[in-house]
Amino acid sequence: MIGISASLHDFGDYGGIGVQRPLLAAGAVPLTFAQLPGAIGPALDALHGIVLAPGRDIEPGRYGQEPHPLLSATEPQRDEFELALVPEALRRGIPILGICRGIQVLNVALGGTLHQDVSLAAPEHPTDPGWARWKLTERASLAGTSTPEHPRHPIAIEDGSLLARALGTTAANVNSYHHQAIDRLGDGLTVVAASPDGVIEAVELPGRPVLAVQWELQEEARADPRSQAVFEWFVRAAAAPSGLTSTRLYV
Repeated sequence: MIGISASLHDFGDYGGIGVQRPLLAAGAVPLTFAQLPGAIGPALDALHGIVLAPGRDIEPGRYGQEPHPLLSATEPQRDEFELALVPEALRRGIPILGICRGIQVLNVALGGTLHQDVSLAAPEHPTDPGWARWKLTERASLAGTSTPEHPRHPIAIEDGSLLARALGTTAANVNSYHHQAIDRLGDGLTVVAASPDGVIEAVELPGRPVLAVQWELQEEARADPRSQAVFEWFVRAAAAPSGLTSTRLYV
């Protein structure tokens, strides 16, 4: 039973299948959270893992910044919910997988900060202004057709990391729809993947089943068995009856 914290904006029907599809294929039952902080405890009592799904920008006040002109639309209600959800899930030792906004939420929940636009850290980093290519990708995903041309970039992955072991490689080429990125790293997180221009692409919490990536992992999984293997790792981690401090259980 995997709880998905998802956006109620922008995605339409895709919000009901994008992240859910690879989880179901990996053997999980995907469920979507209500954005009610009072429901966090009872929900986590019933769940075995959580996914922090893609979505809008986090309000910069949540990490001590004023809005930059390049800030996009935000999700204040979801921010409040997730910034309460993450610490409680970590306290309970529940596995976490973050995707796109999910890596940013995890970082902010642990005291980190963000670049409000990736161009502020790496001006040449591939991105997708206005989500133009992303909307085409959503439609293709819903229709079950091939992903259209879209921005991509290479990443280097730390050998021995959960991500490298799940993917079976220390190098990959990933989609690049995002427009924000991690700035100051949150407490306890370790960078396990980066792009050539230094943008942080994946983080882990050492000794814990916690992984978050910058790219749209669920779309990579549609055509790439290695990316689907990350969801399979996550479901195995959620199913593990004990040993939350031993990463050997998860890959």
